[in-house]
Amino acid sequence: MKKIYVAIILLAAVVMAQPAQAQVNIGLRGGLNVTNMSLDKDVFNVSNRAGFFVGPTLKLGFGTIGADIAALYDQREAKVNEETIKQKSIVIPVNARLNFGLGAVGAFIAAGPQFGFNVGDKEFSFKDLKGSTETAKDKFQLKKSNFSVNVGGGVHFGKLDVGVTYNIAIGKTADVDAEGAWNTTKDAVKNFDAKNNAWQVYAAYYF
Repeated sequence: MKKIYVAIILLAAVVMAQPAQAQVNIGLRGGLNVTNMSLDKDVFNVSNRAGFFVGPTLKLGFGTIGADIAALYDQREAKVNEETIKQKSIVIPVNARLNFGLGAVGAFIAAGPQFGFNVGDKEFSFKDLKGSTETAKDKFQLKKSNFSVNVGGGVHFGKLDVGVTYNIAIGKTADVDAEGAWNTTKDAVKNFDAKNNAWQVYAAYYF
């Protein structure tokens, strides 16, 4: 709850710092989390998708300076020891924006903190990779909440924003309880933490 208050305070600070009257737009944002970013159709290949996100968004404009805040359902997937881990969260990105261009067409850069709260399964168990068919006591536990930072930009066409963001996880995303001390499990969890950083491609339409 404290993190939500921080997000609100950060957004309020941006608003109060601008003497000009704000332009407020409410809309819907959606997009894909992808493991690798390239400027071609490979971004949308199934093998490159790490998940998706969607939800309402609010954009404030003060001329060239602005801000946006959203409440998104975010789902990410990864394989750990042949098991598929699905991280389901409600995330709240709070970004400051710098806008370029005049009229209905232009570009922007945006950056800011993101607060995430796990709303899906938090614990997963794994089998011994040494050949045993018995369920091991290795457990993978997602954190109840997480903090990350967004850096990105995009273009806008009238009421439509199209952008690219790199979401950088701060701190650990999960813990592992490996009673059998299997390095493969620990290495896989470290890999999951690393891949939890994600490129994001998205579109937002404002009404």
